[in-house]
Amino acid sequence: MISLCVFVAWACAFWAHERLQPRTCKLFPLAQSQRKAYQLLRFCGPVLALFLCLYRDFEKGLLYWFGLGALAGLAVSVLMAILKHTQSRLP
Repeated sequence: MISLCVFVAWACAFWAHERLQPRTCKLFPLAQSQRKAYQLLRFCGPVLALFLCLYRDFEKGLLYWFGLGALAGLAVSVLMAILKHTQSRLP
């Protein structure tokens, strides 16, 4: 269960990071309040994931943190690429 929470925290952070990029804001515009929320989420996601990983064992926790972070980054990148591709094909 902790691994799932860590994955979701990392995925949310990567999603927020991608949504704050200028190239993504052209396709999906953000309001100022949404921008602040995404900036907070981009900071808090990895920190929360790190605390959850270090809950029991330091060495395993760091491996889980890096591994699940990489997996979440790949998953969000593929998802965002699919969304951008479908958005650019719409009239």
